[in-house]
Amino acid sequence: YNGWCCHVITRINQAHPAVVYGLLAVLMAAVFVPMSLFRLVDGDEGTYLLVSRLVAEGQLPYHDFYYPQMFLLPYVYGAWMKLVGYSWYGARVLSALLSIALGLLVCRQTAHLAGARAWGVLAAVLLTFTSLAFGWYPLIKTFVLPTLLLFAAYLVVSSHSTRWKWVACGFLLGLAVACRLYVIAVTPAFLLEIYLTEKAPKPRLMKLAGFTIGLVIALLPTELFFLIGPETFIFNVVGSQVIRTEYTAVSWWHQKIAAPMTLLAIKSGEGVVSSQFLLFLFPLNLGSWISSAVSRERLTLASSIAILLILASFIPTPVYTQYFCMPLPFLMVNAVVFCASLTRDVSAPQLRHFLASLATLYVSLSPYDFYRYTVGGEQIPGSFVHADAVNWQLPTIRAVGQAIDRELRPNRPFAISFWPGYFVETKAAILPGTENHYAPVFAQRVSASEIARFKLMSYPGLLWHFQHHSVDVIVVGNSAPDWAWLREHLVQNGYTLKERIAKTEIYTLPVTARP
Repeated sequence: YNGWCCHVITRINQAHPAVVYGLLAVLMAAVFVPMSLFRLVDGDEGTYLLVSRLVAEGQLPYHDFYYPQMFLLPYVYGAWMKLVGYSWYGARVLSALLSIALGLLVCRQTAHLAGARAWGVLAAVLLTFTSLAFGWYPLIKTFVLPTLLLFAAYLVVSSHSTRWKWVACGFLLGLAVACRLYVIAVTPAFLLEIYLTEKAPKPRLMKLAGFTIGLVIALLPTELFFLIGPETFIFNVVGSQVIRTEYTAVSWWHQKIAAPMTLLAIKSGEGVVSSQFLLFLFPLNLGSWISSAVSRERLTLASSIAILLILASFIPTPVYTQYFCMPLPFLMVNAVVFCASLTRDVSAPQLRHFLASLATLYVSLSPYDFYRYTVGGEQIPGSFVHADAVNWQLPTIRAVGQAIDRELRPNRPFAISFWPGYFVETKAAILPGTENHYAPVFAQRVSASEIARFKLMSYPGLLWHFQHHSVDVIVVGNSAPDWAWLREHLVQNGYTLKERIAKTEIYTLPVTARP
């Protein structure tokens, strides 16, 4: 076994880089592409993808519709869909490609730090088979794109010595922030890197200026969105997050610690996420940090970024374990580089055997979560239980969209759904104000004037549309509130059940009742 491992490592280190990276990309594609095609849909994806379509059609986020994130993600996916067409599968494939790119960068950086390409390959393989990675990166969410951009910023700083590297770093960090706001929390890690690596005041100031220039340039569109309507922008990106939940002081703290407790398998776990974190990522990173403290060495930049990202993941309320997929590449680099240093310091073959066995076990756990994310549905936001998984499968969602198209008339293109994902591939237009499935909840917590200003749809507003037959088609399916209440009001106002797909119900106005 030891001889076989040594042979494989030697072949990886001696092979042409293009061959190694090419085969590694094929391996990652074999995981990320199928996951992008068969992974159960996350509720937020419907909003992100519909908003991407609206942006591609010329609408402006925040000011034409409510959107609770930074601006870049819908523009990237909107531009992509302009090329490949408005398709769930096409958009998901982009996420898979971004995931592969991230894995290749992880390989390159780990190989650079550990001094051997085999360690980089190991880091990329482990990342690929990590449940938090293959379960959340291939989705249309604010995870893989900002993580890729942030990792690129880190790689530029740690492996290049060009004059413009700090400008590039600031620009890439700014793009990551333009996808997910709380990524700005990692800025101190880069500022500390400037301070510690440059002792002379003038060069230090020049690097700081370059970093700041790059960051500001990347965030210029953010400033434009803010200037168009400051109050609207702040409500969308920050204010609505504050009123999203109604936790008390006690329940707020309880919820905040729920996700890290799940990662550490305290009281409960989540699939193999907890097992992989406890088995490899947590002990090796902790060991690395303790070793740095004992030897009085400063934390690596990867460690600093990972720690700050972990802390930033507690900013949203509620906190979900999926948020911790963003620090994952940095934790993986740090863990594998620490393993490399251990094998150099300790020559005993038992250590290498143990690490190889640990990596094998880590990868062998992943099939359970492959099933859970694609078929099982247990503990997956949206489905949570297996019985609901069919409602969040892409074929079901696309079938609902086709049914909507069959019932619409060209002169009445609008329809109502409580989850916007059904409209991504249709010719229909979702009723303004319902582009986000949380909009009716937020509308209950703001004034009537703010509902109109922030483009929200309230429950009284929905009832008005039911009563006045504003639309011919209403979908009661994913993310819908009280179904009994909806059925009662729809029937009272003349709508009839036309079709049922899985558990999704499609109501239409009879031909005689249509305006």
